[in-house]
Amino acid sequence: MEAHRSYERFEQGHHVASGGELPHHAQLAAVTVAVIACLLAIATFLSNEALKEVITGETHGGTASARLETNQVKIDIAKGNASLLRVLGAGIPARHVAAAKAREHEKRVFEHLSPTDHHLGEEIAAHRHEVDHANTKHFDFELAEVAFEVGIVLASISIIARRRWLLGAAGAAATAGVVLLLIGLLLV
Repeated sequence: MEAHRSYERFEQGHHVASGGELPHHAQLAAVTVAVIACLLAIATFLSNEALKEVITGETHGGTASARLETNQVKIDIAKGNASLLRVLGAGIPARHVAAAKAREHEKRVFEHLSPTDHHLGEEIAAHRHEVDHANTKHFDFELAEVAFEVGIVLASISIIARRRWLLGAAGAAATAGVVLLLIGLLLV
């Protein structure tokens, strides 16, 4: 029984000496720092992955845009060729044959290249949407990283200053980071 009272006196003395803070505050703060650091690592990984999505989406969008431009040049050349056929056919006695060939050429171009044009336009719009989505996720993950870093700093300072309210502020910052992390993950 005497050992138990001695231990209680030790705890009370330690409690008073630490400015009224709990005796295990440093341990709790250290665990808090470790947990927030794990969350920071996750947020950093997800941020990097979102950035990769942005870069890949921009690359695919640029490629589709180049293909669209190439397709439009092909259409312009084909239209020019059809016009040439009409002009050249005007000087020939059998011009109705040249005009028919010009119409046939324009029809082939329209049937073959115009759907490709439309498809590429849709592809570019889809890539823009994907890039915008990935950019938003990246921003949310970066904000989560900042919140976790602030939480780590506050929890670390709470160990040195022995102030429980700093640990509470670290928890609030970490909670904000978790919310931002979830927003980024659930963003569809």
